[in-house]
Amino acid sequence: MAESKVATAMAHGSATEAAEKLVATCRAELQGCEPALVMVFASTTQPLSELAPLVAASFPRSTVLGASTAGEFTEAGDAKHSAVMFALCGDYRIFAGMGTGLKASAEGAVAEALEGMPAQVVGFPHRTAILLLDPLSGSSEEATLTTAALMGFDLRLAGGAAGDDLALKCTHVSLGNRVIADGVVVANVFSKQPLGVGVCHGHEPHSAPLTVTRAEGGVVHEIDGRPAWEVWVEHTRDATSKLGFDPATLPESEVGGFFLRFEAGLSQGDAYKIRAPLFRTGPHSIAFACGIPEGSVIRITESEPARQIDSAKEAARRARAQVGDLPLAGAVVFDCICRNLILKDDFKTAIAGIHEELGNVPLAGFETYGEIALDAGDLSGFHNTTTVVLAFPK
Repeated sequence: MAESKVATAMAHGSATEAAEKLVATCRAELQGCEPALVMVFASTTQPLSELAPLVAASFPRSTVLGASTAGEFTEAGDAKHSAVMFALCGDYRIFAGMGTGLKASAEGAVAEALEGMPAQVVGFPHRTAILLLDPLSGSSEEATLTTAALMGFDLRLAGGAAGDDLALKCTHVSLGNRVIADGVVVANVFSKQPLGVGVCHGHEPHSAPLTVTRAEGGVVHEIDGRPAWEVWVEHTRDATSKLGFDPATLPESEVGGFFLRFEAGLSQGDAYKIRAPLFRTGPHSIAFACGIPEGSVIRITESEPARQIDSAKEAARRARAQVGDLPLAGAVVFDCICRNLILKDDFKTAIAGIHEELGNVPLAGFETYGEIALDAGDLSGFHNTTTVVLAFPK
């Protein structure tokens, strides 16, 4: 069996300049091997609508996926206003599809992407799905769980929600030379060895369980029958007083930073998924990055930079453990823009930790508006402020 090989690259400049550098760098590192899978992640400075067709034309026999971003990185470090590439050579069978109209129907968009896709390939017993989607459709969680339901819960799933450099106006995903908003891209990767999917966040519960009693989509109006903002202030006041501020008197420009530290943990049995509050809407309500249904049980969590760095390394450890004793060829990493905002200059330390835990192999990834991770039989699905690592064995 041929060994897998991974090449990564980062480039700045125009879309044309970036495509030329990305393709040339990866081709040189792959030394004549034609990649089975190519992924490109690009800022709004290198519009995906321009970059993806150029890359797809350079790799006509490869499956080429892409997403717009809120930040980019490789094992060499992170950047803004750049594009990165991940190219994988090896013995894989990959099938991919695209679905449109995600906002109108998550099930319809996912079904369109999966149309005609095989459920198994003889000689390739392991399968892992990669999901890229437009989060501004408001259907990220539904699309993730629908993908798992339609593909079967015996697969591993990893991916991310596209970004747009925090403009929050329009995000894109791509397959080949086709680039869309309000859609999904799904790739079904069949392999002879299992791939590894690791996920971890760096938040610890800070409050007792709280129940969302009034909400509309991603806006939470009341918690335990009281105004949501009032509850958030009350349950964080002891911690914020030690930090030297009172959230009740924060200027609006500083509320976002407060929310980054004190996010919501959505109860999932003994564990919980992070849900990121973004801003106050009106004097009493809180807008979140994705839907929070009425009746949801949450806990206000707290995060410190050191835990964010440790959690990134833990995600890498978990991904590597799923591969077993095999050495790794490389990895794709989906990491939330919220973690970058929390860590600031220390975000590069988190990347370095992932790189070290994976055995110093090539990696590439982007800062997302949400992360996707699901193991066989696990309904964890869509995340915020979390690191997801997809590792490929050598």
